[in-house]
Amino acid sequence: MNTLLTSIDSTSLFSKFSPTHPVSRFFHFPLLRALVIVLYLAPVLIVNSVVVTEVIANAQEPLASYIDIARMLITLPLLILSYRLYCQTFEKRDAVEFGYRGSLKQWGLGAITATTLVLVFVLLIAVIGEFRIVEYRSGLRLINNLLMFVTGSLFQEMILLCVIYRLTEELAGSWISLIVSLSLFAGVHLLNANESVESVAMLMLSSLILVAPFVLTRRIWLSWGFHAGWNFMQAGIFGMPNSGVIFKGWMVTEIEGPAWITGGAVGLEATYLSVGLDFLIGLAILRMAYNAGQFVAPRWRRHSKTDQPSQSVLS
Repeated sequence: MNTLLTSIDSTSLFSKFSPTHPVSRFFHFPLLRALVIVLYLAPVLIVNSVVVTEVIANAQEPLASYIDIARMLITLPLLILSYRLYCQTFEKRDAVEFGYRGSLKQWGLGAITATTLVLVFVLLIAVIGEFRIVEYRSGLRLINNLLMFVTGSLFQEMILLCVIYRLTEELAGSWISLIVSLSLFAGVHLLNANESVESVAMLMLSSLILVAPFVLTRRIWLSWGFHAGWNFMQAGIFGMPNSGVIFKGWMVTEIEGPAWITGGAVGLEATYLSVGLDFLIGLAILRMAYNAGQFVAPRWRRHSKTDQPSQSVLS
């Protein structure tokens, strides 16, 4: 387990470029760099959108599904490569958050953990309420769902961790970045159908399990694996609501039971049990990160101590 969670220095994710020109300094301000990252990702996102709306939407099955699978297989590496290019050219550093060494093990650990949790909750539903499989859809649907949730969770984790959390932390430190990241990630879910202020507040707590591994390891793999595994099992396999959105799961299921165990129209992440468990796991990982010295002070405090090397810049 220690080798799986080996962390790297927190400040290695900060920009290594020190611009001197006023315009460069302006755009290099941490929060404005989010716009620059979007520009680097934009070509991939635009082409991706065009293929979906103009090609896949007008194709017949099963051709549409095959094109969609190819699209996602191409989009995955292009998103990572575009972000790596941004780090190398704009921040003058290696994208260590996407370091390949041990990546499959960390991704797999996150995915297996999420898969196990979803299976436990489904078992509880079957015991307390009712869980019935009506029919199975095609293997093509299973593959499509897997790639859809793996790709979608990658993009969400890039925005949540590599953009919002990382850039906010570089400016304001770890504690403020945690609050901002969790609030924004949960808040945007208010746009989803069936979400409420209460369910979003619960999502904010449970999402700690997505951010905490990044704080500890400074890599995206563990968080991405958990996010992808949870969404795929919940919606891609069992066809349960995912953050209030209904997807065509590989299984067509009938689920009945109290909302505190099924999550109702929102999904499992709205149950008190899953929120509590995810929050406790996230809190334990966050404690590990704190003990490992992975919490960073705000930039103004770090800079004020640069002339005092005997003092740590960690909060």
